[in-house]
Amino acid sequence: ALQRAEGSSINNLLPARVAAVVAADTPAHVLVRLDAGGTPLLARITRRSADQLAVTPGQQLWAQIKTVALLG
Repeated sequence: ALQRAEGSSINNLLPARVAAVVAADTPAHVLVRLDAGGTPLLARITRRSADQLAVTPGQQLWAQIKTVALLG
């Protein structure tokens, strides 16, 4: 998200900076490497979402994390 979400059921919101955007395993997705205050995160999002948000390296945004989507 480009702004902190209000009125959402997602409780895990982290300010982050986009470190890189690279191709994923399918043409419909991209991998976004994030830096959340020194903690690296990797997000797999749709190419459509990346285009709509104009996700680019260096951009500040809010990572919205659903706990069911975490991998350890």
